[in-house]
Amino acid sequence: MKKFLLYFIISTVLIANVPERVNNNIERDSYTQDNSNIYVRDQERAYKRIVSLGEKEGLSKEKIDNEVIRLEKKYGTDYEIIYKHFYYDLKEISKKEKENKEIKKINNEKKIEYKKIIEESKLPEDIKSYIDNQAQKRYPNDYFQRIKYTEELIEFYYFIKK
Repeated sequence: MKKFLLYFIISTVLIANVPERVNNNIERDSYTQDNSNIYVRDQERAYKRIVSLGEKEGLSKEKIDNEVIRLEKKYGTDYEIIYKHFYYDLKEISKKEKENKEIKKINNEKKIEYKKIIEESKLPEDIKSYIDNQAQKRYPNDYFQRIKYTEELIEFYYFIKK
């Protein structure tokens, strides 16, 4: 009884930083292990290493959790195995995250440039709105391509007008 009470107190103190979903997975799997308290400790440490490694790379808690869930589906709920795969996948994940931030930054800059091109063009308002609508339909989220397309349409308009 004392051993169980001691185990319960230690496990609740250690699990304080682990989400309930992960805690439930660890507790469920610990019943099949001979040294369940050692298993629980090792699994919690592995999960905490996953979180700290993800935070060092600058990933958000949500991104880390999504990646852990993806790896749980693939490899089960052994967090030591998940840690190993997370470690190797992390470089690719952080690279994609940095690329997405860079793309968003460039897209925001191009968005400002696009608005400037539309406003500064000496076109009639109905032609401006037509060009704007066509560019938005063709390239809804890619302002780099939208600028090229808009410039081509403006040049074409001036060519026809001559």
